[in-house]
Amino acid sequence: MKLRLLKINCLVLLLLILNVSCVKDTPFYPGDRKPSVEKPEEGNYTALTQKLINTKKIISTVVGDTTFQVSNGVDATEIRYTNIEGKAMQLFILAMDLKQKNITLKVATPFDKTEFTKQTVLNMAKVVDKPGNIVLGGINGDFYNISTLVPRGIVHKDGKIIKDNFSDNSDAPQQALSFFGILNNGKPFIGDKSEYNSKAAELKEALGGGIIFLKNKNIITQSFIGVDPRTALGYTEDDKVYFLVADGRNPSYSNGLTYAELSIIMKAFDVKDAVNLDGGGSSTFMVKDPISKKLEVKNKPSDGSEREVANSWLVISNNE
Repeated sequence: MKLRLLKINCLVLLLLILNVSCVKDTPFYPGDRKPSVEKPEEGNYTALTQKLINTKKIISTVVGDTTFQVSNGVDATEIRYTNIEGKAMQLFILAMDLKQKNITLKVATPFDKTEFTKQTVLNMAKVVDKPGNIVLGGINGDFYNISTLVPRGIVHKDGKIIKDNFSDNSDAPQQALSFFGILNNGKPFIGDKSEYNSKAAELKEALGGGIIFLKNKNIITQSFIGVDPRTALGYTEDDKVYFLVADGRNPSYSNGLTYAELSIIMKAFDVKDAVNLDGGGSSTFMVKDPISKKLEVKNKPSDGSEREVANSWLVISNNE
C-alpha cells in the first residue's frame, strides 16, 4: 500500500513539473519572428542596451535583449538585466520618431469620454483603434485622485481643454508638478506647472506629470530615493520620444528604479527633457504586434493585472 501511494505521489509530482515547465511568458517579439538579440553574447547588443552598458552605472549583466519594429518610425525594446547591485530588472521602451509624418501622440481617456472615470490602457486603446487612427502602442498617463478619479494635472485632448488646472499636491509632493504635451506644430514639450498658462493655447494634446528629472540634458537630483515600478517619457532634440516602463516590486523578476537611475537611462538615450508619470501598479506598457495586429500589454504590472487608470498616452499612425 505504501509503495502504491509513493508511486502515485511521484506521478503527481512529475505531472506538476511538466505542467510548470510548459508555462511560458508571451514572447516580447511578434509572431514567430526571432528577436534581434536574445540572450546575447557579450558585445552583441541592441543600440539602447549598449548605451546603458556604456554608462557603467545601470547594467551589471545583460540577461536578455530584444527589439522589433512596430511600424516605420516606431521601435519596441525589452531589456532584461541585473543591475549594479545584482538585482533583477526589466525595462520596456517604445521609441517614436515624430518626424515621421504619419506618427503622432494622443491623449486617451476612459471610453474616449471627457468624464473623469477609469479604464485600462488596453481598453482605452481598443476604443479608438480604427482605420486612419491605428494605435501602435501606449503607456499609462498622469497621477489621479483614487477616490474621485480626477487627474492631478491638466488634460488637453484633440485640441480641447478638459481640465486646465493642477490639483493640490500637499498630500502627494511628487505629483501635479508638470505636464507633457504635443504642441500645435507637432513638437513635444515638457514644462513645469508654472509654465502652463503661457503654453496652454499651444497645447493640442497634454497631460499632467510628476517630477521632471532631466532638463536640457542635465540631471536634476531628487531627494526622493524610493525604488518603484516607473513610467516615464522624454524626448530628444530631434523629436524622438521615448516611453519607458520599468517593472518592480517582484524581486526575482524586476525590482524597480530610483529617479537617479531613470535619469541616467534617459540621458544615455540622448534625451533632452524627461518627466516621471504615474507608476507603481499603474505602470503599463502596451504595443501592437505588427504581424497579428493585436494590442498586447507586455509588462507585468505589480498589482498582478492591468490597473484601470485615469488616462494614457497612445502612439497613433494615421495611414495604416
